[in-house]
Amino acid sequence: MKKKNIYNIKKKKYFKLRYKKKKSNFFSFFIIKIFFSLILFLIYGLFAFLNIVSDFNNNEIKIIKNNEYEIFNKMKSKLADPLFKTLIKEISIIKHIYSDKTKFFKREKNIINIEIGINNNEDFKYIMYVSMFSLLFNCNKKNTFIIYHILCSPDFNESSIVIFEPLIRNYSENVEMIFYNMGNLFMNRKIDKNPPVTFYRLITPLFIDSDRIIHLDGDCLILSDLYEMYNLNFDGNYVLGFYDVIPDAVDYLGINSTKYINAGVILLNLEKIIKDNKTKEIIDLIANTDFKLNNYDQTVINYLFYPKIGRLPSKYGLFNFGDKNDLIKYNDIIRTKIPIEELEDALNNPGVVHLVLCWPKAWLITSNYRICYTRCTERNDCRCKKYFDLWHFYANKTEYYERIASFTGVKKKIY
Repeated sequence: MKKKNIYNIKKKKYFKLRYKKKKSNFFSFFIIKIFFSLILFLIYGLFAFLNIVSDFNNNEIKIIKNNEYEIFNKMKSKLADPLFKTLIKEISIIKHIYSDKTKFFKREKNIINIEIGINNNEDFKYIMYVSMFSLLFNCNKKNTFIIYHILCSPDFNESSIVIFEPLIRNYSENVEMIFYNMGNLFMNRKIDKNPPVTFYRLITPLFIDSDRIIHLDGDCLILSDLYEMYNLNFDGNYVLGFYDVIPDAVDYLGINSTKYINAGVILLNLEKIIKDNKTKEIIDLIANTDFKLNNYDQTVINYLFYPKIGRLPSKYGLFNFGDKNDLIKYNDIIRTKIPIEELEDALNNPGVVHLVLCWPKAWLITSNYRICYTRCTERNDCRCKKYFDLWHFYANKTEYYERIASFTGVKKKIY
């Protein structure tokens, strides 16, 4: 019988126990490390989550002053024409206001560039606010992001901007605003002693980095999302607009236009305007004070862009018509007819309503109209009562209805 080697058996047992001990220590350390890492990760995640919730609840807004808007500086640096450089020197950024989460929102949504002009008229700021509110209230919150380019007269200062900040807080996922001081541009074309805000939109191709932009006057209510309008096919045109009720307004300039448009709601083809050097023609025409511009920027648009002027679908530029009879009268006035079915559909399902047909304006309480293109004279017997109610419905949803009521003549809250 073979004798066992006791030494070898002990040696094997020793190494076996030693290996097991090392293995056990290694895995214990590894498990403890994972456990503590997991705890730290959960704590970090909890703080990050609370921080995000806090940001969204507070709706913190970020404000950049002066010319720290990078795209604006980039656009300025591209200008080679000395005339353009001189003009752009007049323009600066007053403020750029946006949510701290804007970059994330913009990546996920469809961007729409919109331009508006504004002076420091105390009442008009609130009228503009209602228009902007109606757009943000009715836009597609999940898919649309609005960049407002607000072109301001020199008297429009930082204190004037404060009233617009609630829109950023309330709709931080859908909007940012850039306020431009347009300096003393086109002061030779003063209108009723006010700075010529109406001409500012015509040089936006020089400093707004987009191939297209929507212009909206302050007397508009926007009742739908504008993504479809923003992406309409230009078909080679410089501008798309809605036919106006004064079709002969440029006849005195030798143009018998068959598609004279209103400039209050337009989609501008910035890319083509720059490519065809139309901006230079626009500037020259405005600077020539001997050239009579009966309807200011609207005359410039209809004169210089003719015949490359297209028509917006009626729902995106509709005036404040009351019923089918108004539509028939309108169609009789304009030179290129619009299918009555399209106009009726727009009246029943408007995307944009432009309150231009009456004076005083539809939001003001008054018993009579001095001007009304559809010949109704009493508010209670007029489709403007309908639009008075609609405008005040949106105004009442804003933070400023008490202030708005004071200048519109409303004595008490009507909604």
